[in-house]
Amino acid sequence: MRVNPIILIFFLAQGCAYHRLAVRNPNPADQYYHPVNSTAFGWGAIEQQNIATKCETSLLSEVRVKTSLGRALVTVLTLGAVQPARIEYRCSKAPTEEGKIEP
Repeated sequence: MRVNPIILIFFLAQGCAYHRLAVRNPNPADQYYHPVNSTAFGWGAIEQQNIATKCETSLLSEVRVKTSLGRALVTVLTLGAVQPARIEYRCSKAPTEEGKIEP
């Protein structure tokens, strides 16, 4: 059985999409993202609680949720019963001075 090269390239060259949430004035503690793999089961009824353990403070500077073709296929093939995702976050530095919080 021969596999069409175009189909093979399609599956090997997985594209990614990011959903990014960042604060207005980011103050990252480092330039690296800390990855966490998370999976929701039962259409979101059972979901892992992920804790940002790499942060010295309880402050986050940025959060990204990454999807890929493989994760999307798992979600589609299970009709949404299993939804894997890769979450990446960056910690924020502790505030150094008092100030006003802007909305």
